[in-house]
Amino acid sequence: MKTIRYNLCTFLLLCLFSLPGRAFVATDNTQISVLTCAPGNELYSLFGHTAIRIQSPENALDAVFNYGTFDFHTDHFYLKYARGLLPYQLSVTSYENFIRSYIFDNRSVWSQTLQLDLQQKQRLVDLLAENYQPANRTYLYNFLYDNCSTRVRDIIEACAGNAIQWHVPDAHKSFWNLLDEYLVRMPWVKWGIHTILGQRGNRTATPYQYMFLPDYLLEGLEHATLNGTRLAAPVQPLFEAEEEAPANPWYGSPLFVFSVAAVAVVCLLRRFRSRRLLASVAFPLFLLSGLIGCLLVFLGGFTQHPMTAPNYNLIWANPLNLLVLPWLWRSQLPRGVKKYLTLYVWILTLGLPMWFFLQPSVPYASIPLLVLMIYLSRRLKQKPHSSNMK
Repeated sequence: MKTIRYNLCTFLLLCLFSLPGRAFVATDNTQISVLTCAPGNELYSLFGHTAIRIQSPENALDAVFNYGTFDFHTDHFYLKYARGLLPYQLSVTSYENFIRSYIFDNRSVWSQTLQLDLQQKQRLVDLLAENYQPANRTYLYNFLYDNCSTRVRDIIEACAGNAIQWHVPDAHKSFWNLLDEYLVRMPWVKWGIHTILGQRGNRTATPYQYMFLPDYLLEGLEHATLNGTRLAAPVQPLFEAEEEAPANPWYGSPLFVFSVAAVAVVCLLRRFRSRRLLASVAFPLFLLSGLIGCLLVFLGGFTQHPMTAPNYNLIWANPLNLLVLPWLWRSQLPRGVKKYLTLYVWILTLGLPMWFFLQPSVPYASIPLLVLMIYLSRRLKQKPHSSNMK
């Protein structure tokens, strides 16, 4: 009965946040905390999560404010997601429901209580109430510059009159360095993200920008001061997940798989010098590289994503590869296709040594693909012998 009563009070108070005016009056007993959640296994949870918890014993309120909510039922959801135009919103739930979901997903949660005075607490509550108004709760998500973590950081700064001193150590890290700390445990996802994102990630981030990642906001709060005193109390674990053994053996990595596949294809085509076999092998590779190239052009030229252009993966994933497909089974390629393949081989050959200097914005695992595309393109240009037409 106590839990039901508490949840009912929480629900009624959350409704107040949707109404204009002050949601409730903060007191000395009102406690405001920043919750940091460990990374998950889904793509949208790979880098962790940040939220704000408000506890008000006088109002029987224990609620979590979450800037990382999106709606799968949004019109044209996948198109907006691909273009970087997906609206995110501030949502509110009870702490009980929030922590239960992370326990279910086996993701650790840590809490840092903000050491604010009464006026600053009230200001933060009022700002959250203002943000939660139907006209204000939706915002255009930007992974690097405007996300669940930066929104929490910014609203804390606003309630403190921008007087917070952040003391995040400068590790001279690029955005790619920061992202790779989380991608290392999922090599195929790492390869995919390093393929679709571009060179802009090589820019060095400032320590303040590190805090787009929840773990770095947690570190920032640990060292931050307000008027000469600590901004946040020491970190308190709310739930500690069980350790899970990594399930990524080296032989399942993209580099190993692509290398073995490339060697196998070259050996096969050298053993059986059949034009039909060559075309059958080349078709899926030219199709895949062309489609990836179309995706890279779309992301770089027609979206709002901050890290998609320029993208040097277009060296091998060229949209023009799709134009080669109709001619693959011809005994003699048209002159224009041969000229394109000659140019493509030159670009790949020049790009191969450059690959080592473009790190980490291009994946090492794609090197076998470059070598294989060079081999296939050179073979396709060769005039087949009559005995190899089958």
